Amino acid sequence: MKSAIKFLKHCLSLLIVILLLSSFSALAQDTYPSPTVYKYLNDYVGIIDNEDANKIVSLGKELEDKTGAQAVVVVMNTLNNTPIEDYSNSLFRTWGIGEKGKDNGLLILVAIDDREWRVEVGRGLEGAIPDALSSRVMTSIAKPSFKSGNYSEGILNSYSVLCDYASKEYGVTLDKSLNVTMPSEENYEDNDGFNIFIFISIIIIVFIDSIFNRGRLLRMLFWTSRGGSSPRGGGGFGGFGGGGSSGGGGFGGFGGGSSGGGGSSGSW
Repeated sequence: MKSAIKFLKHCLSLLIVILLLSSFSALAQDTYPSPTVYKYLNDYVGIIDNEDANKIVSLGKELEDKTGAQAVVVVMNTLNNTPIEDYSNSLFRTWGIGEKGKDNGLLILVAIDDREWRVEVGRGLEGAIPDALSSRVMTSIAKPSFKSGNYSEGILNSYSVLCDYASKEYGVTLDKSLNVTMPSEENYEDNDGFNIFIFISIIIIVFIDSIFNRGRLLRMLFWTSRGGSSPRGGGGFGGFGGGGSSGGGGFGGFGGGSSGGGGSSGSW
């Protein structure tokens, strides 16, 4: 009897240790850096030069002063294998970028060592900056600079363009805009053609599967995707509420905004 009790105590202790380790692991996954005193620019790598940094901060402040929208840049070395879509969405919510209730925030996240970027757009700006537009801005403006190692230029120029589109939603003009010219859409005809090809191919596959396989392939893919994915967004991140200080004087905090997961991602 004593040996059985001793064994149960040992198992209970082991279970407690496992639960504690799991809790610490979950806590570590949900820990994000604090915003810098510059608010609109959070360069944790030190890759953006001083002149470009000043332009980003000045432009971000003007955008917020005139519209209330908040556009934020975050530069990190690596996300340690966390999908950039999940990380950016959680970071957006944790910081509370944009005004509470209006969700007019914008986040540009660049992971240098991972060679990935993400534009996360709050619900309030999704009309002004749809997914396809943010992708085109980063692909045509930021990506060429990133490939040549000129991250500072690529981030500044793409930030200016996205701020311009955000300001148009409010009918204002940004005096500090760089007035960067977007490449014409003709440059993307090949990509559009490829997307159409993929769309038609999917329709053909679904049609053949429904006729000759009674939709088994489609059902299998559906249940596999349900079992292998986790929901994004939702609760768990309270943001900064009414806009607490980001520390050290700076430009104040964020407004408690949120993101519905809209935006675009890419690599170089």
